Amino acid sequence: MNAVSRLAVGLALTAAVYHLYFAYARPLTEGEHAIIHVGFATLLIGLDQVRRRVGMLRGLAFVCLAGSLVASVYLFTVTEDLEMRFGIGLTDPQLLAGVTMIAAVVILCWMEWGIIIAALAVVSLAYFFLGYLIPGPLRAAKHPSFDYAMTFLISSGGTGLYGQITPISASVIFLFMIFGSLLASTGVTRLFMELGNWLGRIMRGGAAVTCVVSSSLLGTVTGATVANVAITGTFTIPTMKKQGFRAEDAGALEAVASCGGQVLPPVMGAGAFIMAAYLGISYIEIAARALVPALAFYASVLISIFFLVRKAGKIAESEPADFSIIRGELVPFLAPLITLVYFLMQGYSATTAVVLAISSVIAISILRPRTWRSRDGFRETANSIIRGLISGAEQGAALAIITAAISLVAQSLITTALGPKFASALAGLASGQILPALLLVAFASLLLGCGLPTIAAYTMVAIMMVPALKAIGIDPLASHLFVYYFAVYAAVTPPVATAAIVASRIAETSFWRTAWAAMRVMSGPLILPFLFIYRPEVLQFPPAPFALIEPLLAWFTATIAFLALTLRHILVSTTRWESAGAGLAGSLAVAWIVTDVDVFLWAAVVLIVLITVAQSRRRPLRLKPIVMATSEQEPTNR
Repeated sequence: MNAVSRLAVGLALTAAVYHLYFAYARPLTEGEHAIIHVGFATLLIGLDQVRRRVGMLRGLAFVCLAGSLVASVYLFTVTEDLEMRFGIGLTDPQLLAGVTMIAAVVILCWMEWGIIIAALAVVSLAYFFLGYLIPGPLRAAKHPSFDYAMTFLISSGGTGLYGQITPISASVIFLFMIFGSLLASTGVTRLFMELGNWLGRIMRGGAAVTCVVSSSLLGTVTGATVANVAITGTFTIPTMKKQGFRAEDAGALEAVASCGGQVLPPVMGAGAFIMAAYLGISYIEIAARALVPALAFYASVLISIFFLVRKAGKIAESEPADFSIIRGELVPFLAPLITLVYFLMQGYSATTAVVLAISSVIAISILRPRTWRSRDGFRETANSIIRGLISGAEQGAALAIITAAISLVAQSLITTALGPKFASALAGLASGQILPALLLVAFASLLLGCGLPTIAAYTMVAIMMVPALKAIGIDPLASHLFVYYFAVYAAVTPPVATAAIVASRIAETSFWRTAWAAMRVMSGPLILPFLFIYRPEVLQFPPAPFALIEPLLAWFTATIAFLALTLRHILVSTTRWESAGAGLAGSLAVAWIVTDVDVFLWAAVVLIVLITVAQSRRRPLRLKPIVMATSEQEPTNR
């Protein structure tokens, strides 16, 4: 490990300890904490880029690193004065420090996450300062002076770089990244795999069921779809291929299952905490009301496994579960999650709840018998905790740099009133009709979410799209969940589909084959967000069972129909007429969701029943599971 790497590790550990200490003791103001938080993010990302880059880009990263260090230290010393100068103007040193920090954040965001958010931040800043030059309805008001305008971007009083969603990143998201990394580093990943193996022996589907279980559980705490694919996919994808799944189907199932971890309570990829801040309601209420859709999401993935298993013909059983691992890791996994949920339900803040959950992870790890059996056991536990803190800080910094850049975009939209103008334009484009507006918003959400982590994707689409939905009278929570789901889906939808990229590499197959296979598996999940708008009873908590019957029946029918259409298989391969009937049934079920005309739903159900009956008459004798392929024997792959 070279000097830069050692410095990065030490700084990450310091950042983790500082954020935990601030959450516990609150020794500083929120403004000072936001400045330190962004400062740590620029330093960690800057060091990472210096370590990874060469040539001019390495020099640029070093300049951003040095500039942000000096600027952050100076701004921290004048925090109180920055708050007092809001709307008045900054001094020349404050102005220079502010411009340096903004430039460092945008450049490092570009180097870490690519061009999309960085370019959007640059365009937003250009509009913020020069929008008064644009003629017509998009013209923005002119600022009295440059130093006056900069107070909106640099003040530590809740605006600009240190406002909007940056405080949520500093006090919630960063800590949840530490929480998830600690859980992963202390061994619960093995628990998820063994639970999946156990269920895979019960349900026909083998490693595909393991994939769904492990990816859903890990996804609730990692907060990142791509990271989830990289962690669980290295095991599940090769195993699915050995058991008889096609390579692209194995990659698609892992990508979609990992994507679903971001919508599954209790953590929901930490994106729901930003949603709670936007809506002004408790996080636990959002998690509770999102439970039924999350279960429906994974039910649709299991249905697709049912179809793919029968299409493959022969699928090997999962490996036997190691119940000693399940017994040993179940309490260390459940205790922190129960702690988190309990304190959230008791009305504690998300920050307090996650700090207590982190404390429980560390306490349980230390109190394990194996920790004290030998010096090596104690060293291993201590190292796993330190690795979790470091990894969590690195992930938190990566998200902090992108949320800081998005905060600049948000401030530009607010100050220039571009957000309401955009909402009005979209409402006009859709002519006040809900369905065209939803389709436009869904497409825009998928586009804006390309290549971004869940939190950043959701924040972007919430800033741009939710006002448009509110403008046509849609419920705020339903609007946020609608765009949140499509922001999550951006990880598996072409043309970027970052989760499919990673999954295809692990599966050693074409990206496009994996991406399109993922879209087939997404037949059911893509319908779910529209239920939030047209059938709000699916978001009620506690749910009303009888009120859920028709909406879930329509979703279930549409899911089966579109899977039958795209996979060309139910119990056996579908004929041309069966595929046409399935397409018609899916369309009728969706038509019922939108129009509430009962004849559409019952016609769709009857069509699916008739197709299934016709399929069952042609169904061959059930095949016995094949034996898992060994290294000397090529796997069956149909």
